[in-house]
Amino acid sequence: MVTLKDIAKEAGVSVMTVSRVVNQRYSEVSEENIAKIQEIIKKLGYIPNSSARSLSSKSSRIISVIINGTHNPLSSPYNALMLGQIVLGVQERGYNTMVHFTDEYSEVTKHLHSWKAEGAIFLGTFEESIRQIQEDNKIPLIFTDSYTTIRQVNNIGIDDYKGGVLAAEHFIKNGHTNFAFISPHLHMSQVIQQRLAGFEDALKKAGFGLPADCIFEPYLTAEEKIDALCSNTAVPTAVFAATDTCATETIAALKKKGYRVPEDYSVIGFDDLDICKNIEPTLTTISQNIKLKAKYVLNVLFDHLQNHDLPTQNVILDVELVERDSVAKVN
Repeated sequence: MVTLKDIAKEAGVSVMTVSRVVNQRYSEVSEENIAKIQEIIKKLGYIPNSSARSLSSKSSRIISVIINGTHNPLSSPYNALMLGQIVLGVQERGYNTMVHFTDEYSEVTKHLHSWKAEGAIFLGTFEESIRQIQEDNKIPLIFTDSYTTIRQVNNIGIDDYKGGVLAAEHFIKNGHTNFAFISPHLHMSQVIQQRLAGFEDALKKAGFGLPADCIFEPYLTAEEKIDALCSNTAVPTAVFAATDTCATETIAALKKKGYRVPEDYSVIGFDDLDICKNIEPTLTTISQNIKLKAKYVLNVLFDHLQNHDLPTQNVILDVELVERDSVAKVN
């Protein structure tokens, strides 16, 4: 096993000088020695001991990503994409990522303290616990898609309400008059409720309505929702699904019942995941820029790591409708 002493001996410098290069304290070492030591490190295949570095620098260099849920939250394509972007960005800044799944407040603080995390990013809904999380953890905390009423919260979100408006307007522009809304977890998420509110308000403004029996409860399976949708007295021709995953499940269930999309039912999703381009028909959806969202999350987090006195930021990113083939024109 290669040690700092081995590198120092070959470079003809002190162990302290090698340690400074390994810990990126370059201002205390000449450029010549930096280049020489880095070349020897590469040649010998030296791998720094992260635990020892943390102890010596009194810094864990760990960023925790806490994802709401305990039943494999990464089965959600959105969570997987966001996490991938965040991990890459954290690594580029010389930090490490620790991922934790939980839906219990008590687990959050225990996790952050045990790993001595320097900052934390939250994916999913933590509304009821945000105040307590902030009180118990005096490190930079970045929440995503939060609709908390607490003012002093770093949050990066999107305009979910506008997304619902855009979906309604697109259906109306294409001649639809009967509508439905399908969601995986309507009553558990302010995000989904905002999307529904925008959809309903835009329909109402145009003189249309969304009957209560056309808002399908999350507790039904995809096929049960489709049975209820197709047996409705005023059969909806336009279905707004709260997520792309929900939209693709809806399309699959409709096809299984022998219906055509978009000829019989038009569908709009939300997120603009890669799957939208790979299904038949390709999915019209409300697009959020996940890469840009992750970039803002990381920028705000590392700005606050550099300066703990910065004011909190609430960033709301725009959305847009991406038109593909899942919405038909009706006469």
